[in-house]
Amino acid sequence: MKKLLILIVLLSPGIYLSAQTLFTYGKHKVDKEEFLRAFNKNNTAGANEQALQDYVDLFIAFKLKVQAAKDRKMDTLPAQKNDLLNFRRQIEADYMTDNNMIHALAAEAFKRSQEDIRLSHIFIPFDANYIQNPSARTATDTLAAFENIHKAYAELKNGSDFSVTAEKHSLDPMVKNNKGDIGFITVFSLPYELESVAYALRDGAFSMPYKSSAGYHIIKRTATRPAWGKMRAAQILLAYIPAASAEEKQPQKKLADSLYQALQKGSDFSALAKQFSSERNAYSTGGLMPDFGVGRYDPFFENAVYALQKDGDVSSPFETAFGIHIVKRIRHFPVSTDSTQSEALFKEAVTQDARIAIAREQFAGRIINEIGYKRQFEQDPLLWRLTDSFLVNNNFTPQKNITDQTVLFSFHKESKTIKDWLNFIVSVKSSYTGPLPYADLMKQFVATSAKSYYQVHLEDYNMAFRNQLTEFSEGNLLFEIMEEQVWDKAAKDKKGLETYYGEHKAKYTWGPSANAVFFTTADPETAETISSDINNYIGKWRTLGESSQGKIIADSARFELEQIPGTKQSIQPGKITERITDTASGATHFMYVLNVYDEPAQRSFEEARGLVINDYQAVLEAQWIKSLKKKYPVKINEKLLHALAK
Repeated sequence: MKKLLILIVLLSPGIYLSAQTLFTYGKHKVDKEEFLRAFNKNNTAGANEQALQDYVDLFIAFKLKVQAAKDRKMDTLPAQKNDLLNFRRQIEADYMTDNNMIHALAAEAFKRSQEDIRLSHIFIPFDANYIQNPSARTATDTLAAFENIHKAYAELKNGSDFSVTAEKHSLDPMVKNNKGDIGFITVFSLPYELESVAYALRDGAFSMPYKSSAGYHIIKRTATRPAWGKMRAAQILLAYIPAASAEEKQPQKKLADSLYQALQKGSDFSALAKQFSSERNAYSTGGLMPDFGVGRYDPFFENAVYALQKDGDVSSPFETAFGIHIVKRIRHFPVSTDSTQSEALFKEAVTQDARIAIAREQFAGRIINEIGYKRQFEQDPLLWRLTDSFLVNNNFTPQKNITDQTVLFSFHKESKTIKDWLNFIVSVKSSYTGPLPYADLMKQFVATSAKSYYQVHLEDYNMAFRNQLTEFSEGNLLFEIMEEQVWDKAAKDKKGLETYYGEHKAKYTWGPSANAVFFTTADPETAETISSDINNYIGKWRTLGESSQGKIIADSARFELEQIPGTKQSIQPGKITERITDTASGATHFMYVLNVYDEPAQRSFEEARGLVINDYQAVLEAQWIKSLKKKYPVKINEKLLHALAK
């Protein structure tokens, strides 16, 4: 608790800015900006003169203690270094992405979420086998695919109907049924690059051929509507066997009609789904589906579900290629229209989506300039030949003035050599089946090296990161030095504690108080059991914890009446105080009162020990601060401090 309190109240940023000096202590100084960062973080009462004066005294004491710890080289202790390293690793990730780009992507996602757009699509994959086996596709472009997509595009430019052109050219397996119409979609329904193409179109317009990793696409935007939001629904699916005939479908249709009639008469939807639905997990979910928006399922299915007017409505049976569906609307979630919530709504989705690559690419481009990237080897064709030779012979062959230690590029404090490049190539070559794209891999190597360098030297480039490290380090040092100089010293100085108690005995008295057994139970039911039979339990309260497997904790002590929860009328010998239940944990507290003392009384040393230790710590701390001020004389710029309050 002491450590947490100190970290909250006294954490201070580093002293890296060159600015007006507010105070000095010995040869060290604290500038106005450092003080104000700490003051504004911890003060809520406003920057009035008294608040500033109080805080500068507190801050001076803090800096003196931290400096004492540094002078004792406590920052070199293994535990301190490990704590700082672990903290650094925890926060590094927050500084390794372009937050401005993430904010922009979240804002873009919010804007797109406000409307659903209807699309038609022509798709020609590089590899015709992609349709049957997408996981086995090749990423290699083909002339045939290129020619076919441009034939389709030329026909569209000449006025051909999109649906006719799609049916003629598209290799999408659904095109025979939908003639290219894929229905409405919303943000995150499509891969980001296709989503961006679609949202950039106006209604009625179609795109130029777009090349993805799988093939070529032409997208037409046919309609726009206000976003429908998300739906929570449950379904009963009566699936067809593959390629079922009309006759084979009849039993499922008859069953669907019977189930619908039963639902109309009040049968439980969940129970019928568990019994009849063909979905694999229907028995455990009662037919409940994951929440979904437009663009997730077959458009006909989505339209039928969104047509349900209110929560609890059940659709009549309808058919899709998968079978017959009966759907119950559970809850509709409208799209948020509050643009100020864009980051809260979409940041997580953005960082888990392919679009995060844009933020990473922009971040890498920015830091390359910051860290002083300088290319030093300009002979790419030679480097590619040397790399080929290395991969064939598993050995580097030096050339004139070129060894594996030749520097390819450098940053401010680090260089990357041919050897580093070759190690990188070895680590990635298994991901490629054909010739390695050395130029692209060099860009990747530079970006990866830059990120690694930037991460190791983050405090050199990011003030906020540097300040966080300083705050944590100084907070840890404060705890370490306080433990040694005040807390442990006070607790172990029994003679000093007894002397202090004797000199200030009048401070340590009981007000109106009571002896009581304090019970904490895991739940209100256990508290009720003990309370209803307290005479049986009170005699064995010391062993209750052991026999209850942790459900009951009991202890005996003297408490001042104001410490006892509940109404004071219940504080009577032989009575149970009001039971108080913690709504968060469910734990219930109450006391069984043994004796009540209405008059003040002297606390013994043992009874006052905790209070004495606290007071004695304050005395030792004041003495220590006084000695530190002699070691590090303090000078305050009173004029500047006074100006801060204006």
